[in-house]
Amino acid sequence: MKTYLALFILALVLSSVLTPFVRHLAGRWGILDRPDRPQKIHERPTPRLGGLAIYAAFLLALAGLFLLENRVALHFRAQLSEVVKLLVPGTLVLLLGLYDDLRGANARIKFSAQTAAALLAYVLGLQVTRIWNPFGGTIELGLLSLPLTVLWLVGITNAFNLIDGLDGLSAGAAFFATVTLLVAALFYDQPLMVTLTVALAGAIAGFLRYNFAPATIFLGDSGSLFLGFLLGALAVEGSQKSATAVAIAIPLVSFGLPILDTLWTLVRRALGRRPLFQGDLEHIHHMLLRRGLTRRQVVLVLYAACAGCGLFSLLFVNPQGKPLGILLFVLGASVFFVIQSLGYPEFQELLHALGRALRHHRALAKNIQWRRAIADFQQVESLDQLRAVLARLLEIGDFDSAEIRWTERWRLSMSRHASPDERAPMWSVRLPLTDERGEKRGELRLRGVLEADDLLARYHLLALLQRELTRALERASVEPAPAARSFPRPGL
Repeated sequence: MKTYLALFILALVLSSVLTPFVRHLAGRWGILDRPDRPQKIHERPTPRLGGLAIYAAFLLALAGLFLLENRVALHFRAQLSEVVKLLVPGTLVLLLGLYDDLRGANARIKFSAQTAAALLAYVLGLQVTRIWNPFGGTIELGLLSLPLTVLWLVGITNAFNLIDGLDGLSAGAAFFATVTLLVAALFYDQPLMVTLTVALAGAIAGFLRYNFAPATIFLGDSGSLFLGFLLGALAVEGSQKSATAVAIAIPLVSFGLPILDTLWTLVRRALGRRPLFQGDLEHIHHMLLRRGLTRRQVVLVLYAACAGCGLFSLLFVNPQGKPLGILLFVLGASVFFVIQSLGYPEFQELLHALGRALRHHRALAKNIQWRRAIADFQQVESLDQLRAVLARLLEIGDFDSAEIRWTERWRLSMSRHASPDERAPMWSVRLPLTDERGEKRGELRLRGVLEADDLLARYHLLALLQRELTRALERASVEPAPAARSFPRPGL
């Protein structure tokens, strides 16, 4: 444990020393992130290339293990091939980010290079071969291993890049994710994973001193892409070698904020038919800024969210006796609450569409009830039978009152006992009752609380009601009455 502590301190010190040096070089060479686009919300040109400081501190700290002869150092050197398969593709991603920081790269170049690095990692043996089955055990991927490995690595790489929109946000999220992987590695007794995550956590912590708001240096794409790729690779390395199936869920949850922001960004841009890879000011941190929080407050809130995701993911470390279904429900409910509370128009429209779909399902069942009630008019031979059928229509609950006027001398009214809320918008319909020759014999008036979807969905049923009610009235041989009669809806 002393070696791990010394490794963390060494990486932290190296990063604290190298970051000002890189910042000075970036400023001297004019490698600055300038606020020249709407997506850039910082106020002054700021040096980038912070990823180089983290990368160098990480490698130098690991190199220090070659000077030791204890158990940790010996195991690290024995597993050097495992380190290489992580660092070689990770270095390629770092170089891609460095090129983007210096010259600029479009989305096609970025994704092509990231895919190439992911394919290289797969060839070197870094493979997602199984995924967690929430209902028990794991699912072996077989031929799907290659595409899912590439999708995971490229997706996590860009997830940490996309949230790099506020001082210290991406680096802080990476730090919490690294610490979570470290704790899981300690629990599962994976010395190499512990060594790598300890060194990476120290390197990030040293950099955060200069990157937290107000930042004097940014990660740049070299840093956010490298951290995202390396963390994605470490997650694969740790979870696939664990004997516990549920360990695969730990990185998914611990990377919760970057993953959620990325997936929701793709969904809302697709819903709005906007380019998927065109930047905007609607990421989670942007929406929190709109709520009136300062940049520092937003970062602290999202740090708390990252810490919460990390702690929640550790509940999967030892799942025995824990109701995983409840844990997943809590996780899903938390995601729903977060997105809903941020006020995204896309999410509100999705909720409206879902509600409309549910109403459509209920409307289908209610339409069947309407048809059954209308069909009962075919059996009507008397006024009492007619009143009973009309009462059943009222029981369905779509309208509050019904009135029949027949041959200008007879009227029948029925209504609910409870008066409708007069403040609510109301609809009323007047249906002419015509005989087989097309002559008007009377009129049906319906009135109820306005629910446009229900009213329009039953437009075709109103025509059917007109015809069957007219025939029922003709069969019932209605006798003229001296005054109108009103019958309350029974049983309500």
